[in-house]
Amino acid sequence: MVSFTKLLTMGLIAALTEASSKRGAAYNEASLVKTLTSGKSGAVSWSYNWADSVDGDMPTGVKYVPMMWGTSSVSGWTSAVKTALSKGSTHILGFNEPDMSSQADMSASSAASLYKEYITPYGDRATLISPAVTSSTTSGQGLDWFKSFMDDCSSCNVSALAVHWYGGSFADLESFMKKAISTAGDYDIDEVWLTEFALDADINGIVDMATSKTFLEKSVAWLDSHPKVGGYAYFYTANNHLLTSGSVNAVGDVYVAASSSSSTSSAKSTTTKKAASTKTKEAASTKTKTAESTKTTDAKNTTTTAKVTKTVTSTKKVTKTVTAKKAAKTA
Repeated sequence: MVSFTKLLTMGLIAALTEASSKRGAAYNEASLVKTLTSGKSGAVSWSYNWADSVDGDMPTGVKYVPMMWGTSSVSGWTSAVKTALSKGSTHILGFNEPDMSSQADMSASSAASLYKEYITPYGDRATLISPAVTSSTTSGQGLDWFKSFMDDCSSCNVSALAVHWYGGSFADLESFMKKAISTAGDYDIDEVWLTEFALDADINGIVDMATSKTFLEKSVAWLDSHPKVGGYAYFYTANNHLLTSGSVNAVGDVYVAASSSSSTSSAKSTTTKKAASTKTKEAASTKTKTAESTKTTDAKNTTTTAKVTKTVTSTKKVTKTVTAKKAAKTA
């Protein structure tokens, strides 16, 4: 018979593992997140679907992170984000690849105005994450776009930088992440969230399981252990990616495999640094917010289908075409 003390200890360990996981699930179908995490409690701690509402139910312990996809998402945003926060969401994501003409397609200045108006007001209720930029090295895109955004959004209360990466190897991913972490540090931002990543070859579905497993094993170990990485989500929780015919495949198994020891230590470090950073940012924000007037951005409410074709240019200039949900509200 298992003693009460042992059960309590087991429960505390499980809770710690769940709370420390940085892994997220990027999805179109909420039910597939349940499939991915079945029997792997704590392996995934958060989820998002490029939209502002969960569109289903998340497994216990998986917190939904709403995203304001772009200008087409203005209608209905306020109601949706308040609902998400009331149901336990603790983070908010900015726009989806505004540095790409095929995605949110926004200038840094207009994005800053929209962010101030629709996302910054929730800074006292959630951790605010920047618009997610690509790993493109083209001038005015990627981290260049982020720098321009932050120059226009210094009082936006941004606490984390979101980035996307597609490339040819783990070494390339590591190199890019180090640049992103350094860039974030230039703006006193202590966390980087990698909210989309995969090998170029796997953009439209995994090509070689063995190669992808090796890549993901190295990537997850590095991301879990780095104290400046706040969260990450592989692209994505869907068939031909982390699943095959509705079941978790070999790559998916690698993704949700427990690595609680490295996650726990990095989470403790991140939490401590974040607490100190938050106090500093709040003080600076209080001084600057009164000096700024809120810009009003007119956004057209456009109607789109629930599923649209997503085309993104990676660092290697490889164009990917996949089906992914985008958050656009009907007026």
